[in-house]
Amino acid sequence: MKRMSDRPAGVSLRPVVEGDLDADAAWLHASVEAFEPRLRELERRGLEGRGEVAGEGAWEAGRRLGLGCGSVCRCCPPRHRFLDLDRWWGDGRRRDAHALARRLERAVEAGEPIVLGAAADPYGGDAAHRARTRRLLAALRDVEGAELRLATATPIVLCDLDLLVELDATSSLLFEMVVPTADPDLARRLEPGAPGAAERFGALREIAAEGIAASLRVAPVLPGLSDGVERLRPLVAAAAAAGAVDAVASVLRLPWRARRRFFAWLATEAPELVAEYRRLYRFRRALPRQRVEEVLAGFEMLRLEHGFPRALPGRS
Repeated sequence: MKRMSDRPAGVSLRPVVEGDLDADAAWLHASVEAFEPRLRELERRGLEGRGEVAGEGAWEAGRRLGLGCGSVCRCCPPRHRFLDLDRWWGDGRRRDAHALARRLERAVEAGEPIVLGAAADPYGGDAAHRARTRRLLAALRDVEGAELRLATATPIVLCDLDLLVELDATSSLLFEMVVPTADPDLARRLEPGAPGAAERFGALREIAAEGIAASLRVAPVLPGLSDGVERLRPLVAAAAAAGAVDAVASVLRLPWRARRRFFAWLATEAPELVAEYRRLYRFRRALPRQRVEEVLAGFEMLRLEHGFPRALPGRS
């Protein structure tokens, strides 16, 4: 029987990696002490502090590069219908608590997975967005037997760890931490101002320590920039060290409305790849399956090398 561990009043991010790691992953040893005071302040105030941890520009960049796009590659679970709870609740229609409860009950009865973070980060917005996410999680406590998935790219999720523990006691919860790259320089250019990988893996470790099924999602994988065995190895190794039960990856999807800004970014960051990307994504938003398999071949090898997927201790 799971129980919530004895935790201090504030959230503590432990070091990400214990023991020796590949030299390429040494950057993951970066201390999180500088981030912890900010997270404590966020926890006390109950909001993100717009721009203090992840500036709006960072999350905008993440959205336009397909972060948490909800696409399904061969490393992801099979394609199926699911309830994108954040989108359903925020689609502009007037919905009350009773409508939410009925929708959740129907999802459980139909065996429909309930997802937060399929298209947009539930913790990537302002204080109002963060508060809405907590309200949705609280509503889920009243629905037993649900299949839940929560995906985010920020350790601010630890502010709701108490709710996640309660939800995991009555439903099947899978938590996914999104990390796009193990290269700190590329990460700063890709997500300026966003929390670093060390902070994210610290949150992954915290959540896994509570007995919750926690997984790494490498997204978006950028062909020629963040793919390949040597680029992906530090991420998969860190996920294994943090107690993750799995590691999955999604190759970049490029919606039509995002193409102009993406190619402007690429022309600045990697001009030598512009022609190749225009060829790859010409007349399409996602790469063909064969090309996706080629891009993720090294990741699949690393996944097997580190024993993923793993059974959650104490569960069949």
